[in-house]
Amino acid sequence: MGSAATSHLIEHAQSAHIYKSLETVEGFAATVQSIVDTPPMVQFALVTITLCFETEGKMQANSYVSTERSVDYYLTNLRPLVRKTDMVVLVEHTCYFLLLGADLEGGKTVQIRLRDALFWQVHNVSDDEALQPRYVSIGHSAYPFPSKDISSCILAASDACLSFEMEKTPSDTSKRAEYEMQETELPALARKLGVPYLLLIPQLSPAKVKLLVNPKLAQELHCYPLGRERGTLTVAMSNPCDSSALARLRRETGLHIFPVLTHPQTLQVALDQLI
Repeated sequence: MGSAATSHLIEHAQSAHIYKSLETVEGFAATVQSIVDTPPMVQFALVTITLCFETEGKMQANSYVSTERSVDYYLTNLRPLVRKTDMVVLVEHTCYFLLLGADLEGGKTVQIRLRDALFWQVHNVSDDEALQPRYVSIGHSAYPFPSKDISSCILAASDACLSFEMEKTPSDTSKRAEYEMQETELPALARKLGVPYLLLIPQLSPAKVKLLVNPKLAQELHCYPLGRERGTLTVAMSNPCDSSALARLRRETGLHIFPVLTHPQTLQVALDQLI
């Protein structure tokens, strides 16, 4: 029975980019166990993403946007970023990405890819598409190393090692005006330039920043490194059209540069952390 169910799930995943909903974590663990018990599966990596919302939903002009609809929106957009043969399961507001045959390093790579993609989605989603989560946590692990069993692997992957939190709208009048400018003018400018817009910049550890860009160079060129995927470096800039800065960054790093727009003050706060 277990083998037949596992075969159905894997074949179904191969036919299209889909995800499966389960009611409990125990149900997910049982599903994973049935896969592990079916040869020749010997290892997998697991990435979890938990979306925390401040409200259950809100009325829009033409529809009611629920947290369930919002989770479906984000997960549907993230699903194509992993292989069709990987299993993606949703339990309440936690998304599990079961990367069949992958190890811990593979899980870490996918974790960063999903984090970056979700970060863009959250900061660029329109009100009639989905709610913005108040807080997002992301973690990963792998079986049979370092986790020896399914339950400990799920528990370890649920222990967030990456996260970001959305800021509330400021109550101060002057700060509110600046916030509203970020919410309207800058996103419109980003669309005009054809680049993503970031309301917030995820804070990286100093060691992570140094691996991506020399902190002094980042300060000089007014750019904050966000992540690297293969031969492309993503950087936050207040002027993503600064061709001289982009050319210098390409020369110094040897990478293609993908700029995203952010507010000058937001950028400066992040750069100040590098001092």
